[in-house]
Amino acid sequence: MLLGSGLRLTVLAGRTVPLPLSVDLAQRWRSTRVTESDAERSAFSLVFDAGRAGPLAPVDSPFGPTGPLVPFARVVLVLTFGVVPVVLFDGIVTETRLDPGTGAGRATFTVTGEDVGNLLDREDRDVEHPALDDYLTVLKILAPYAARGILPKALPAPVTDPPLPIDRIPTQHGTDLEHLAELAERHGYVTYVDPGPVPGISSFYWGPPVRLGLPQPALAVDLGSDSNVREVSFRTEATRPATVTGAVHDRRTGVTLPVAAVVSTRPPLAAVPFALANAGDVRRRRLREGSSDAVSAFARAQSEVDRGADALVAEGTADGARYGAVLRPRGLVGVRGAGWSHDGLWYVRQVEHDLAYGGYRVGFTLSRDGHGSITPALPRSPL
Repeated sequence: MLLGSGLRLTVLAGRTVPLPLSVDLAQRWRSTRVTESDAERSAFSLVFDAGRAGPLAPVDSPFGPTGPLVPFARVVLVLTFGVVPVVLFDGIVTETRLDPGTGAGRATFTVTGEDVGNLLDREDRDVEHPALDDYLTVLKILAPYAARGILPKALPAPVTDPPLPIDRIPTQHGTDLEHLAELAERHGYVTYVDPGPVPGISSFYWGPPVRLGLPQPALAVDLGSDSNVREVSFRTEATRPATVTGAVHDRRTGVTLPVAAVVSTRPPLAAVPFALANAGDVRRRRLREGSSDAVSAFARAQSEVDRGADALVAEGTADGARYGAVLRPRGLVGVRGAGWSHDGLWYVRQVEHDLAYGGYRVGFTLSRDGHGSITPALPRSPL
């Protein structure tokens, strides 16, 4: 589907192998929305014209149960800028809805679904993982999903506590996806599916929020012909940062140890971190640790401080065609033209892609730990 400005959307779908839609179904496409977030499972929706026309019109809808867009089918969306294809989404259909409407041109067929993490969330399991720490447990859980095109992308935990079988045996009670998220939360890690790099292949990330590396092309604000942002606002959430202190009675040594996490260990993105500039006013939380494991207590206190460090939030929309790339969440992006206090590097929390004929809108939510740019230059949009 040509969307204008050299932008093309390709939809692949099928119960076994996702293939490009037939010409008839592709011509019925109306719009697509993809929502990606660092906190929730990514989702998509496709809307088609479901009007009945042609020799088979009296028999059935063009979106019958034998077609490619059925529940549990795999759907891959590929966005092409000029000649460069990018996998926008890799997911599973979880719901279809046919609205016959009243009058010509009003019948619609809507397909919604989740990312391929859905495959890890289908079966409640009670499993033991003897002698495996959290990182090795993650690799063990993800290994079988490689056959479904989901490759592991896990990083070792910052704190490890290898379990001795005579002491304890780690257990799992729930789906694989739930257990991976539970293990990640212990270390301030995140979990998500990263689509691509080719259709039918995705990776499952288990690791810290990405705050290092090359940022995505910059969002340009109020820079004349270079601008690609339509609107943006910045706000400060003063009650978000916190310190965590307390004590834990270690069950192995029998010693009570103080626990204190007062500064985020994440790489800073701002010249003036809000929590440090307002250290006397940030919230002070007490450690509520049910476990008597000192290593786990320190890790959980630090992860809570890290999660609350981003006090600044930016929300807005951009022209996707002028931006010239797919803006991804869970990574870094630059902002230009908003002034020193708000220019610089930001962490991308959420992105909404809205595509239709003649337009590509990108909604974004960014965050970081304070004011002031720490970088003198940022990569620009490829267009």
